[in-house]
Amino acid sequence: MNDKIKNIVFDVGMVLIDFCWDKPCREYGFSDEVIAAFEKNMIQSEYWNNMDEGTMTEQEAIVRFKEAMPEYSNEIDKFWEKPEKFVEEYSFAAPLINELHDKGYYVYLLSNYPLHMYEIHWPSFKFFSLVDGYVVSSVEKLCKPNPAIYKLLCDRYHLIPEECLFIDDRQVNVDAAKGIGMNGLLFDGEESVRKYIFTKGE
Repeated sequence: MNDKIKNIVFDVGMVLIDFCWDKPCREYGFSDEVIAAFEKNMIQSEYWNNMDEGTMTEQEAIVRFKEAMPEYSNEIDKFWEKPEKFVEEYSFAAPLINELHDKGYYVYLLSNYPLHMYEIHWPSFKFFSLVDGYVVSSVEKLCKPNPAIYKLLCDRYHLIPEECLFIDDRQVNVDAAKGIGMNGLLFDGEESVRKYIFTKGE
């Protein structure tokens, strides 16, 4: 890896945690039809993006989800009873961050994440107490891939973009990081990170 890199910046969802929202749906006995409707009209909706941006509360979004899927109003209520079930921390996350620290790197988080879920999820993540800093989209009302959110992270923690490696599971977000001068890596599992940081020569 580029020996100028001093800071590792991780996305959170689908990088350090599994966004397994469909798992509780199956536990509740929801049909495949309901789960498909949830994916289309809730998970991939503009309203979920609005929660990420901090421009819509969870309760406001739920109203919109029910308008889009009135036939599943009861299922929507059940789904949102326990949002802590939507995610599971990857077992490698905390040990990897400890290993990066041991190697002399600083570690930061830069994530698109709804406010209420951030407030209830992140304190439970083992890796959260280990990082050197973080920026959450809904708190700042800025979302990746807006270049401003990457610059905010760098400004807040006095980071030089060229000394940062940004890791995300979406290419558009990686490209945006590169656009402000960061190094970028498309996440493809723990080994993709280990190979790039610990073994790849550039």
